[in-house]
Amino acid sequence: MAAFDDLLVVQELDTAIDQLRYRRQTLPVLSSLEQVGLRVGEVSAVRDEVAGRLHRVRAEQKEAEDHAALIEDKARAVDASMYDGSVVAHKELESLQAELAQLRLRQGDYEDTALELMERAEPIEAELAEHDGVLAGLEAERDVLDSQLIVEAAEIDAEIDRLVDERGAAAGAVPEELMTAYEPLRSSLGGVAVARLIGSRCEGCHLELPSAELEEVRRAPEDAVVHCPECMRILVR
Repeated sequence: MAAFDDLLVVQELDTAIDQLRYRRQTLPVLSSLEQVGLRVGEVSAVRDEVAGRLHRVRAEQKEAEDHAALIEDKARAVDASMYDGSVVAHKELESLQAELAQLRLRQGDYEDTALELMERAEPIEAELAEHDGVLAGLEAERDVLDSQLIVEAAEIDAEIDRLVDERGAAAGAVPEELMTAYEPLRSSLGGVAVARLIGSRCEGCHLELPSAELEEVRRAPEDAVVHCPECMRILVR
């Protein structure tokens, strides 16, 4: 029966390893990281929309400022031509004066538009800065969680490595044919292929064996591989 006891040790180690691997995959910090990631995505989407609005307003502002600057250049040229002595005819001077007045009026309109757009951009910039601040906080939180994950995962990985080494040594004490029977059963039975028989109860499926099957199990040779008739796990008697 020692071989079956050794196999049960292997099973217990495999179960412990499986539990640790599951624990590693379901660490609370992973859920926290996922939530932070979702929040980053949400805030980034809103931030990008705000940045797009700001870009459009700034583009319109620059366009208005560029128009005002071009008209300013043209107005200066007209103004200079009025006083450089090149124009002496009264009607021509009047025409230049009228043109200059129109240019200054248009320039003023563009400058007013640029100022309005600048004022419109200010609250959008504040909104953008607020979102950037939130994102910076979320990134800092994610960095902390990443560091926490590294530490917690490393601790679990070290324990898994220790148990894997221990499992290898335990498996070396089990006859090869018994391990050959154990491995596929473990895969098909949710990770548990061996269970103790306590009285008439299989500790794998927690069911009582019918009397006829129980008697057959008890009469089997000590070195025989017997299975629970209910769950098909290898029974350690």
